[in-house]
Formats: sequence, structure tokens, C-alpha cells
Amino acid sequence: MKKILMITFMAVVSLAAYSQSYITAWVADQSNTPTNIRNAPNGKVVYKLDGEEAFTVDLLSVSNGWWKIRPEVQIWGDNDGILTLTGSKTGYWIHKSVLAFGLSGDPKGCLRVAPSKTAKAVRVAQDDLYRLEFEPLMIKGEWVKVIDKDKKYTGWIPKDRICYNPISTCP
Repeated sequence: MKKILMITFMAVVSLAAYSQSYITAWVADQSNTPTNIRNAPNGKVVYKLDGEEAFTVDLLSVSNGWWKIRPEVQIWGDNDGILTLTGSKTGYWIHKSVLAFGLSGDPKGCLRVAPSKTAKAVRVAQDDLYRLEFEPLMIKGEWVKVIDKDKKYTGWIPKDRICYNPISTCP
């Protein structure tokens, strides 16, 4: 009985740690071709996401602009569901250039020069505030370093301010 309790406890702790160590982004590939999923950074293509669908992926870790993702990919829209990737024994990787997310809530002052609520805010032009989409660069604790798609702004945002819904805007 103790063994079962210990195994259950370890599984719950592992799952909790695993679930907190990722961010979600939508696939924002503008190439009008299927999006490649690879078996390693710049490795062999093992899956192609259909460009006609909307997808979100969970980003686990980054290496030279390539994000390792969970094999469960969320499909949004008419064909809602989960797509389970297959074809790799070494994991699944996607390039940062085809990923995006927006900001949830008031965007004023949420982009910081360092991963801290007390860090100086990055100055963002008023006209840009509500149209920004970001590429993820790295994760540090509860913060994500980002660059906007136009390459004008770089900074850190808290994970809880990420809007990863590819179909509608977040509040």
C-alpha cells in the first residue's frame, strides 16, 4: 500500500512540474504550405501540419530558435480536437518563426526589459499596442522572452499574460 501511495505521489508531482514548464502558442505559418515538424532542431521532417487548419502547440524547451513541443497538438475551428504526432523517437521540434501569440488584458506596460514585474517597461508605440503578435524566444520561470513579428520590440512578459487562442482575441 505504501508503495502504491509513493508511486501515485511521485506521478502527481512529476505531472505538476511538467505541466508548469511550458507555454502555448499558435502555429502562424504564413508560407501557405504545410508547417514542418522535425525530429530535432533543423532535423528530418517527421510531420506536416495542414495549412488549412488552426493549431496550438505546447512549447517545452528551446534550442537555437527551435522549440521542442508536446506530441499532442490542439486543432481549432471546425475540426476541433487533438492531433497526436507520430514518426519520431527523439521528440518533435518547430521553428520559432512559425509560432505566435498575443497579449491577454491591457498591453500597456506588460513588456519588460527583464523577467520581473519591477523591471522597466519597454516603450511601445500607442499604435502598436493592440496589434502586436509575438514569437517566443526563451522561458525563464514564469516569464517568456519575446520579439514582435515586425522585430521592433523585444522584452519579457509573464506567462499568464499570453493569449494563445488563434481564432479569437483574449480579454
